[in-house]
Amino acid sequence: MENESITTLIFDLDGTLCSYGLNLEKSLSRTFDGELVAFSAEEYREEFGNQFDKAINDEVDRPDLSFRKRIFLEVLSGEAIDPAGKEVDEAEILRLGEKFKEIRENSLYLFPEVPEVLTALKDDYQLGLLTNGPSDLQRSKIETLEIESWFEDIVVSGEHGTAKPDPEIFEIALERLDTDRNRSVYVGNSQRYDVAGANNAGLPVIWRRDETEEEIAEAVPDAVIDDLTPLKNGLLTEKATFKPKRGENNHA
Repeated sequence: MENESITTLIFDLDGTLCSYGLNLEKSLSRTFDGELVAFSAEEYREEFGNQFDKAINDEVDRPDLSFRKRIFLEVLSGEAIDPAGKEVDEAEILRLGEKFKEIRENSLYLFPEVPEVLTALKDDYQLGLLTNGPSDLQRSKIETLEIESWFEDIVVSGEHGTAKPDPEIFEIALERLDTDRNRSVYVGNSQRYDVAGANNAGLPVIWRRDETEEEIAEAVPDAVIDDLTPLKNGLLTEKATFKPKRGENNHA
């Protein structure tokens, strides 16, 4: 059956709408600034994954702390040494975590075409946002970027106990937007989480090409773009391109 006209676009956040002006390595370097032995970007990424999994599974050890502070505390406790050779206490570690948070947020920016494209699309489509991450981290980004008014609804995976590429989180987004995969398209930059996840959910997907993301052979986008501009220049009217995938999760 031919799919219905597209009425809803659901966007990923990180790497699709925004990025950081400073990479992780430079952000950590500015955070420590010679104050104590720094940990590596690889260690940060590993603990980010650990803390993310704990948040999804509702197993957070210190819910009173922000996500980034929990990472710093876990990595640096018992390891951080100041120039005098003494272990750094928790208060200092949390101060560094807050400093890192400010550095990251201050370098966060929207891709240049985003305001014009989303403003144009909002006239003709219902827009939603579906992003992976803990609630406090992703909500802080959304507030910093001042993008909430563009979207009818925002789904943050950390608030629902599941995350992309699990099809359940896509189902949640569709339900909250009162739409279905016959009228919706997802837009994201990650083949592993966005494209493969939308495939899992039977949802048409546009891949914003990202050379920094690992390519996944089984992830199959319906269209590929290098920035969001084609979304307002006719791509979405080629509705034959965007058909729900046939599969066990396509039950709407």
